[in-house]
Amino acid sequence: MRVLELTTGQAGRTAGMLLADLGADVVRVVPPGWRPADPGSPSGPGDLCWDRGKRFTPVAPGRDAAGLRRLAGAADVLLDDAPAGAQRPAGLDAESLLASAPALVHVAMPPCGAQGRWRHLPADPLLVSALGGFATYHPSYEPGSPIASAVPMLAAVHGALGAVLATAGLLGVRSTGHGRAVETTGLHASAACLATLVVEGIDAEHVVTPDGRLGTRPSFRTYCCGDGQWLHLSALTVQFFLPALTALDRMDVMLLPGVEGEFTNTLRPEIGRAVGAELERTFAERPRDEWLAILGEAGVPCAPVLPREEWLSGEIVASAAPPVTVEHPEAGAVVLPGVPLAFSATPVGIRHLPGAAHLVNADDLWSDTRARPAPQGPAPSLPLTGLRVVDISTFLAAPFAGTLMADLGASVVKVEPPRGDPYGVFSSAYAAVNHAKTVASVDLRSPEGHAALLRLAEQADVLVDNLRPANAARLELTDSVLTTGESRLVRASVSAFGRSGPFADLPGFDPVLQSRSGLAAAQGGDDEPVATAAPTVDVATGALTAFGALAALIERERTGHGQHVTTSLAATSTFVQIAELAGYPGRPPTEQGGRDHRGPEPARRYHRAADGWLALAACTPDQQQAVAALLGLGTLTHDAVAEALATRPVEHWLTELDRLGVPACTSAPRAGFLTDPYLTENGFTHVVRDPQLGRFRLVSGYFRPVRPGPAATRADWAEATALLQTVGSLREGYAIVADPATGSPGGGQSAAMPA
Repeated sequence: MRVLELTTGQAGRTAGMLLADLGADVVRVVPPGWRPADPGSPSGPGDLCWDRGKRFTPVAPGRDAAGLRRLAGAADVLLDDAPAGAQRPAGLDAESLLASAPALVHVAMPPCGAQGRWRHLPADPLLVSALGGFATYHPSYEPGSPIASAVPMLAAVHGALGAVLATAGLLGVRSTGHGRAVETTGLHASAACLATLVVEGIDAEHVVTPDGRLGTRPSFRTYCCGDGQWLHLSALTVQFFLPALTALDRMDVMLLPGVEGEFTNTLRPEIGRAVGAELERTFAERPRDEWLAILGEAGVPCAPVLPREEWLSGEIVASAAPPVTVEHPEAGAVVLPGVPLAFSATPVGIRHLPGAAHLVNADDLWSDTRARPAPQGPAPSLPLTGLRVVDISTFLAAPFAGTLMADLGASVVKVEPPRGDPYGVFSSAYAAVNHAKTVASVDLRSPEGHAALLRLAEQADVLVDNLRPANAARLELTDSVLTTGESRLVRASVSAFGRSGPFADLPGFDPVLQSRSGLAAAQGGDDEPVATAAPTVDVATGALTAFGALAALIERERTGHGQHVTTSLAATSTFVQIAELAGYPGRPPTEQGGRDHRGPEPARRYHRAADGWLALAACTPDQQQAVAALLGLGTLTHDAVAEALATRPVEHWLTELDRLGVPACTSAPRAGFLTDPYLTENGFTHVVRDPQLGRFRLVSGYFRPVRPGPAATRADWAEATALLQTVGSLREGYAIVADPATGSPGGGQSAAMPA
């Protein structure tokens, strides 16, 4: 596969990195005279990681547009992460390129949305997080105020979504001959991370979402133990929380006023704080390791909060995503996380680190003529139309893989146990992840249910699961059962800690990995560790799983056989902080957060103006000097900049900063977030009707088809529906309905589930 990269930011380069890891010939266009950054400079670690495995061609787009058009015509995929407001040279827009190269997959990855006032802004994590709400929903001591991420995880998610689009588009070309233009923005990445947090009930009487303050979810938060060390209690559901209380000898908290013996009442912030205060006193009675042993014996997910340095060299990563050492002519031996995916039949790996040796003249690239598949009939509106996916997973990470494939047109059936997915207790979050699937309850332990699943697997292209090895054996759903003989099935399995090693059969949730991998410690800095409320590790794992499954389907076109793709939360925790984990002599220090961390520098930070918050992203010396002159400051300090900006309203500063060419924007408010005008303009939400609970407003998707068109249709998998009805029961379907806030019809179609 040939991939042409017109990228400069982390997200676009990450998408190219993932494709290169799987063997694609990725060529990144760079300016004449370009060299990778000095490994000891602040941008050195990122360059080493995000550009690994690639070649580079120096081209001046304004002077050699014809040469770029030739390369694009010879490529299978073009990645373009320019802001939506940027102008490309003539003939390098998606419509022109597809007119001359109809089998091309053009993936646009603008950072700050495709429409509206801020679409021209550059790919700075502070700006993207502010506009998409990621910063606002970060837990803090001042709810609703924006918090800067010490690790730019949102860009990693955006990169994974770009890789999903590239492989989905390639698969569509293989099956139909039609290329396409597709888009995923930084707002889509934020939507993916926030999808389960920002659901708004329209008819539902109660929709419980985190209120943003630290310490309000007693079953799912960090606690300081008797020795001053921290742990994260990750008892997300009642099935884990009650055993945790038993192990702590604190079942009495279920009788506290307001709790009344009901777990869901502890999710209400005012009640959760009271329960949490009780448990704080209990955890303070013993050392951390003692509590970890007690909770572990009870089967309760929990984790120590550890520094990043211990993660990459530990036994969990050694099993889940073994690190690799690659020699570099300037940095020496570089130790960095390995590829976060494994394939049972196809080797993947890091071929080389970027350097001058991998520069190539554009005239020497891709000069041969390649046969292209002839288009078959009209182009489907979505690239995965006709793909069949069976999802037998629970909770969030693995089901999100099916969600992404459904978003791209696949027919996804979700087979749940008779009691349903335990995640269903969070009804609004469950709807956000599963509303585009056909959902059935089937007892896979019964002969009829087990046989039905095997029949579905024979018809399916992909089967997604998060079965731990012991559970897979107990249900007789091992590889020897599911992928016997000449099977074309691609099995995509998600685990917490990998499928081998001492942790393989342990449960784990997103904050367990944030805590163990150093993410929580980095965000908290010298203060209390902070795990992000957004399940970023879960979401990134789902995106990587979808990417791996689609890549295995492309490989199936060559071999005729499916294979087993495996991912894990542990591997993903290294992927989202790959540049921070890369180690070599002389590497620069990583960014550390702190209490209510607003940003790393005075002029690259969230600041409060007279009437609200703004995101300021002055990155170059010229921009920083312009800010200093505007504010009348000789030296930029946090306090001086904050004091000056607090004197005038947000719009005043935005006008002045725009005049000076300094990137800045507003921060999406928490109140009325889903109807924020900028997000509405970018199609951030739609309204879905739950047959029992009524209408929810939730994020509408994670991609946008640009060409052949925006219509989103999915083919029904009628055979699967009929079979599931005979051995179980179907959940009544969700439907996309008109949005009462805008009057838009919202598509008006059923969201893939039978009514």
